[in-house]
Amino acid sequence: MPSGLTGSETFQLLAQVLDLRHAAQERIASNVAHQDTPGFKARHLEFNAALKAAVGGEGRLAPAVTRPGHIGGTGTDAVRSVHGTETVARDGGGLDGNTVSADEEMAQMAQNALMFDAASQLIGAKYRGLKSVIREGR
Repeated sequence: MPSGLTGSETFQLLAQVLDLRHAAQERIASNVAHQDTPGFKARHLEFNAALKAAVGGEGRLAPAVTRPGHIGGTGTDAVRSVHGTETVARDGGGLDGNTVSADEEMAQMAQNALMFDAASQLIGAKYRGLKSVIREGR
């Protein structure tokens, strides 16, 4: 059950998204660092499908079940259980067996950075909203 002001599913979802985007960025950076390593296979973190399933399948948060009488919902445990799946590129690559494409990695890095920034801006807006509510209560 959520506790405190930031214990809502939205905060937990955004925190999980930030963690997953950070992990994805680390995988991309590792791929770029090994672009000249013979036989290296590019690795990517896939978590969009798992995250979508955790929030109700449609990309929307499902209601949390906090009492036995509640209907449906995922609860906060479903969001916390999303860790992502590491996939390894096995096909393609150059003559040395390396599957890293610098252009592809840079495009993924840019996309991942945009998604990280969007999630961090959303969580910042949530905190600003809480701050506004607290100040109005004076």
